[in-house]
Amino acid sequence: MATKPNIVLYDDLEKQVRSAIITKSQTKLRAQLVHEHPANIAGVMDRLTHLQRHELFDLLSIEKKAKVLDEMSITATRQVLDRLSPKEIGALLNLMPMDEAAEMIYTDVPKRKNELLAAMAPNQAAEVKKLLAYPPESAGRMMTEKFAHLQKDMTAADALAYVRKINKKVETVTDLYVLEKDGRLIGVVSLRDLVTASPKQRVDKLMNTQLVTITPEKDQEEVAYLLSHYDYLAIPVVANDGKMLGIIPVDDVIDVLVAENTEDILKFGGMEGGVAIDQPYFTIPIFTVIRKRVGWLLLLFLAETFTGTVLRYFESELAKVVALSFFIPLLIGTGGNTGAQTVSTLIRGLALGEVKFSDIWRVILRESLSGLLIGILLGVIAFGRSLLWGSSTQLAMTVGLTILVICTWANTIGSLIPLLAYKLKIDPAVVSAPLITTLVDATGLAIYMLIAKAILGL
Repeated sequence: MATKPNIVLYDDLEKQVRSAIITKSQTKLRAQLVHEHPANIAGVMDRLTHLQRHELFDLLSIEKKAKVLDEMSITATRQVLDRLSPKEIGALLNLMPMDEAAEMIYTDVPKRKNELLAAMAPNQAAEVKKLLAYPPESAGRMMTEKFAHLQKDMTAADALAYVRKINKKVETVTDLYVLEKDGRLIGVVSLRDLVTASPKQRVDKLMNTQLVTITPEKDQEEVAYLLSHYDYLAIPVVANDGKMLGIIPVDDVIDVLVAENTEDILKFGGMEGGVAIDQPYFTIPIFTVIRKRVGWLLLLFLAETFTGTVLRYFESELAKVVALSFFIPLLIGTGGNTGAQTVSTLIRGLALGEVKFSDIWRVILRESLSGLLIGILLGVIAFGRSLLWGSSTQLAMTVGLTILVICTWANTIGSLIPLLAYKLKIDPAVVSAPLITTLVDATGLAIYMLIAKAILGL
């Protein structure tokens, strides 16, 4: 059964917040917010007006403010932070995980970077500076330096004693990393293995030495792929000399996957991605939406004029057999749908590494055959449907044969466009869907008219 949208999780809270703001019942609301999950409060914040956000934010404790900021959208976060002094923001950043603090400084308030770092505690500021030294959207930006590590000569009993005294800010103790004295990673031990092992058994006898690691420069999408592929709860980040720098837990990677998926969907629809558009619906200024959408729409608008050019070129043929125009929406719609399915499948294959550019001829052959078989099936149905509409046998043959050719053609170019875009280092999701629709519209009409001229003798 399909799940309900996320807004249901905080729907009642939103009603209560709006009511409390209108009736000025801050005391009651403040008491209620203490027990609310930060993600639910953040969800409500994203749906409020600018002024209402400030009123709600002021009712939170400083600890809850830090957690809510970590969950809010970029636009809402910027509006809240704009009203706070560097000292106030620095105090909030000190309470956040350092990777989240670094991301907030870089994304939300980059112009105030230096003064905010100066307002933070020296240790936290130094850690944030380290993270900001790595490229955006890299593993280094996502990692946390707070991880549980052991020495290889420890016994299981020693390791468990260490875990009991571990700093609460350590991200996870599901896996414990075994380091040499110089900091090089040599193995990993699961907490389960430690708990079930003999108390005197040494860590170096329990650890797994077949390690999957990443360097801090790796792209966040590759990190997400590795964690998903190996079903890890965290992945270690190491320097080129093998020294362990930190870990990236799976919960941070889930955020990346959601963001990347949203961006790809937007691109697939012909919209520019980026932090300004990958946000809750009501937080995005309307002029930002227009700016992100209008570029591709203008380009596609100009490209679609080729469809009109084709119609004008075959104007006399359409005038002779007016019934030809009845089937135009059916033909170009079928071609566009067929090509879009192919494009979607290939973009997924490219994203998961299942398809490479070197597979181009295999892909084209496979999709051409697929398009041919689909075209035969749909062509037979179109032929019968045309006869039922009272069309002549020749016109029905024209429609049926055109469906066959268009489906084959749409599948072929639908397989070619994403692969060529990938080879040219253009995001296939950006160009494929809009381009396939435009191409099939124009070329599909040309195919239809040429087949009509041949069969109907126009």
